[in-house]
Amino acid sequence: MTLRTPDLGDILEIRTADNVGIGYEVGGIASRFIALVIDALIIGVLIFISDSLILGLVGPAVSTTAALVLGSFVSFLIVYGYFVVAETASSGRTPGKRVMGLRVIRIDGSAPGFGDSLVRNIVRFLDLLGPGVVSMFFHPQARRLGDLAAGTLVVRERVLSTTAVTPSPAVLLRTPDAGPAIDGIERLGSSDHAAVRAFLTRWGLTLEQRQRLAVLLATRLVDRLDLPANAPERQWPPELFLERLYLQLAARPEGGGVVAR
Repeated sequence: MTLRTPDLGDILEIRTADNVGIGYEVGGIASRFIALVIDALIIGVLIFISDSLILGLVGPAVSTTAALVLGSFVSFLIVYGYFVVAETASSGRTPGKRVMGLRVIRIDGSAPGFGDSLVRNIVRFLDLLGPGVVSMFFHPQARRLGDLAAGTLVVRERVLSTTAVTPSPAVLLRTPDAGPAIDGIERLGSSDHAAVRAFLTRWGLTLEQRQRLAVLLATRLVDRLDLPANAPERQWPPELFLERLYLQLAARPEGGGVVAR
């Protein structure tokens, strides 16, 4: 899997080996901060319990300094072990992130492993000093230094339903019909049809975002069609090209289903 991040605000797209795009919304700074506060409260409770146990177990036979050193060491293990264990065991979700609907993923879309989480959280102490907030603010994917070092990022959970879902209708703004036959359309497969449909059913994009994404997608598909330089399709506006292409792909026997407008 490879990562593609068109300039579409806080939405990124991860493309699979089959060229199918999976969209993720990048976790914002505010939601990540709230998740950290929740995790910090849990860590505080764990440290309180561990300190109480240490004081109860060591008793008067151990000096106060030794108890403090032991307590500090255990607290350190809890702070860093909490994040590493939680993210590794639950596919990138600490309790705080789970509450806020967030999770950590690798830049290829897979769940982070032990090594990824370890690196990510070793750098956390530096992020907490300030550079992490600066990095998150300026990075297009809100990645802190620990994310950059580990090759990870934080995204919002994608809610999957186990019930049947009616596909969203395609939004056709440019044309009511399929237009003239597009040369080379037989070169395209179901994954291309799915990509065009995903674009046409993506609600909530601003006009500028829709136009920018249309240019990116149309350029790639025109190249796949191997159209000559003087082909009329190259002169069509990108959105018009994508709508006609979608209608013609949907009309094929393998295109699947009735086109909704």
